[in-house]
Amino acid sequence: MAGAGFHTAAPHAAAWDWLRGEATFDIALLQEAIPPSDLSDQFATVLFRPRVTTGPRVWGNCILARDAHYQEESAEVGPHWADRALPSFQLARSQDNLPWLVNVHSSSEPMSRFPRESFVNDGGLTCHRSRVWEIEVAAHLVRQRVTGGRYLLGGDLNSALLLDKVRKHRNNERLWANLAVQGFFDLRPNHYQHEQQTFFRPNTNPYQLDHFFGDTTTRSATRSWSVLTEIARDRQLSDHAPVAIEVEYRSVGSNASD
Repeated sequence: MAGAGFHTAAPHAAAWDWLRGEATFDIALLQEAIPPSDLSDQFATVLFRPRVTTGPRVWGNCILARDAHYQEESAEVGPHWADRALPSFQLARSQDNLPWLVNVHSSSEPMSRFPRESFVNDGGLTCHRSRVWEIEVAAHLVRQRVTGGRYLLGGDLNSALLLDKVRKHRNNERLWANLAVQGFFDLRPNHYQHEQQTFFRPNTNPYQLDHFFGDTTTRSATRSWSVLTEIARDRQLSDHAPVAIEVEYRSVGSNASD
């Protein structure tokens, strides 16, 4: 939603106008959001988790559900390093037999002075021999809550396989492999072989920084995956274009979708 200061207040308000008046969706996972106060008039679920509370703007992750009912849940926290990554993601459980939601905004920079050795000793997986990113900690913290069920993990990961090619390393490739080991599978490859541009800031490479992952059932149930490029490229409501996916779950022994 570009609420962290990359855009002025006017495009951010216009992005909310588009989301509330034009966009067609059942559930939205938003990052860099500054939610209007009257969202509950329009949505059955409005969950907001501040990421930054200092300065002139309080912004963070927001989950909206038009009709479904979700409640925010805490991740499995215990190790002393866990609190460092908590503001980067939002975990929500459905009251309507829908998948868990993990709404992530992972910084492009590794976590400073993070105790990588302790994290690895506790079972954490990393793509770099000395650095740790928020998405890696988030995935580790939530996997025990969601494993065995249906779930979607998505948002602005500030990661892309193209970054490996540009920067001549394999960190993102290893990140994707580590996520798969933990049960988080990229939902794009069944629909597009290569990454699709979601980041539209001028004078940058055509990175896909926004991604959705899910369990094997969710991956099989994903009917479409697309990028709404015009929102960022043409209307310039954000520097990130929304990723829109359609997932159709079917109840066991029934032809009706959940």
